[in-house]
Amino acid sequence: MKPHIGTDTLQKPSNGYKGDDRMKIKKIVLLTMLITTIFILTGCGKSYEEKIEERYGIEIEGADNDTLKIIDEYFANLPKGFVKELKKYEGIDDRKLHIEIGDETSFYSDIGKGDTWNIKKNDDIKGTLGYFTGYSICYNIATRKYRNGLLDEWSDYNPDDFEYGYNEDEFLKYVLNESKNEEVYFITTEALQSDWNDAAEIFSIIMNDDVDSSSVFKENPKLRAKAKYLCDEVNRAFETADETAYWNRYFK
Repeated sequence: MKPHIGTDTLQKPSNGYKGDDRMKIKKIVLLTMLITTIFILTGCGKSYEEKIEERYGIEIEGADNDTLKIIDEYFANLPKGFVKELKKYEGIDDRKLHIEIGDETSFYSDIGKGDTWNIKKNDDIKGTLGYFTGYSICYNIATRKYRNGLLDEWSDYNPDDFEYGYNEDEFLKYVLNESKNEEVYFITTEALQSDWNDAAEIFSIIMNDDVDSSSVFKENPKLRAKAKYLCDEVNRAFETADETAYWNRYFK
């Protein structure tokens, strides 16, 4: 009898186990890819700042979480796609809108690169955002090759013989909270300096959802007429804007 060499117990490893292992690895890879895709599509893993920048097409620098919340709330009130249209100048599609929170408040516009809004920390953030939006609107309209008469009738909504930047003391009587038994045409004394300052001051008070300015426009028909004209012209100037835009809320 030949000796038994135990071939019945020395079996090769089952290919079934290898198949199971491969299946497990494949499932893990697919699950990882799925999770990664979900993170990318939903924005999970991005900072609050990055989400706001992506949502509205803006750049933000130097803002803490409280300020980011204010910026988010403000831009949520603008029509969808409005910022993209506001940034675009004739023939230039890749302009930026950069918001920097720092030590000063200033506005700068470069036709080729974009607009920069510098806002001082602890300043009236929402009011300044509205002011600079008004300024960017004026710049956008002013650089157009064909303005189609936009804002050309602005001076018709000012007092007779009024000129911006001249004899400001003489016209203080037409400024809100400065006037005495006179019609109000201007929000602040700064509005007396230029037509863009004037428009920006109006747009600032209109867009600030922390303040109810309905009484201001109700009690001052001359100022209301000018503000409504501004809003009507903005609606006419931008395709993404219409009578449902937030800035029309006092004139419906």
